[in-house]
Amino acid sequence: MEKQSVLQSMTREHRYLMGDIFFAYLVMGIYLTLIGSALPAIKEEYQISYQIGGLMMAAQQIGYLMMGIFVSLAARKMGAKTAYLFFGMLAFVGLAWMMVSGNTVVLLAAMLLTGICKGSTANFGNQITSTLSGNNSSLLNLAQAFFPIGTCLAPLIAMACGASWRMSFAITIAAGVILLMHGLRVEIGPEAFAQKTDSGKMDFSFFQKKIFWICCLLLMSYLALESSVIGWLVTFFLDSGAATEATAQMLAMALWIAVLIGRFASAWFATRYQPHQMMLVMTAGVTVCFTIMMFSHTLIPMAVGAFGLGIFMAGMYGTTLGGSDNLIGTYPMCMGMFIVIPGIGAAVTQSAIGTLADRIGIRGGMYLLYVLIAILILSTVLFVIHRRKK
Repeated sequence: MEKQSVLQSMTREHRYLMGDIFFAYLVMGIYLTLIGSALPAIKEEYQISYQIGGLMMAAQQIGYLMMGIFVSLAARKMGAKTAYLFFGMLAFVGLAWMMVSGNTVVLLAAMLLTGICKGSTANFGNQITSTLSGNNSSLLNLAQAFFPIGTCLAPLIAMACGASWRMSFAITIAAGVILLMHGLRVEIGPEAFAQKTDSGKMDFSFFQKKIFWICCLLLMSYLALESSVIGWLVTFFLDSGAATEATAQMLAMALWIAVLIGRFASAWFATRYQPHQMMLVMTAGVTVCFTIMMFSHTLIPMAVGAFGLGIFMAGMYGTTLGGSDNLIGTYPMCMGMFIVIPGIGAAVTQSAIGTLADRIGIRGGMYLLYVLIAILILSTVLFVIHRRKK
């Protein structure tokens, strides 16, 4: 089934809801990127230390992981629509707090709110998309593609605002208000978001299914690899002596463009190939491109490897969810576990790379990612075996 026919087969209300999900992903890409861009200016203006800056990023990650656990519980208590709108607005409250106060507690609380909003958008977005589309990989990848669109728009907003990081935050808050006004008209019934099982109790029996743990391994290795490459790419190019700071920043933006291309391409290929077929190609591509980047010492092959890495990594998240035997549509808590378990692995990996880099340099630290490549290959093989059996 093609992605157009999936959307066209939905009711008008469900198409409107999917449009809101797409917009939420786009705005999330904008505010997360702008926070990273503004952090040096915030640090200088408010005279905060590197330690506080690090704690701010940790607070955001804590908020993200918290929502992996609590979104489904909140949806049961508050109602899916109320929870979706409430938690989806917290990032913009956090941005406003950062604009008016440099108090350490306020800054940490603000970043916690942005992480909560990020986790809510990811959880609701993936579960609603999966439920409405029947776990269609194409639509899952299409929804994910709106995040890198936002990350590509963010530098343009930052450049338009010049040195005023507050103006860029204000524009993002305005986008959040538009998102809220649009979201007030959505309808999220049980057919769009499974809030509980038939017995009225949360069902954790997905822990007993092999495909759940296979998908967790896939998501952990992919997320840890992606976040590490994106987080350390500029430092990698600079320390390797292959690029100037301006060139390295351009390559970082090019990586997001590659992710955008890869997600749209994955949405198209998902209408023609099975998830396990796509995962084989993507895993092979990631392995080859990462090796090219790591073993090159000049700009062009390193840039080619990084760009290829972005393209092949881009569709792994949606494709994995699409091949998960519809676990996230059947078990409300499953999507949360797909956020929490892989997210912990990604956070530990980034920290480990930094620790190693202090001792043997960033290139030596990045070699740690070959452990993730090995896990990715193993979990892909298991994924293919499971899917072929079905």
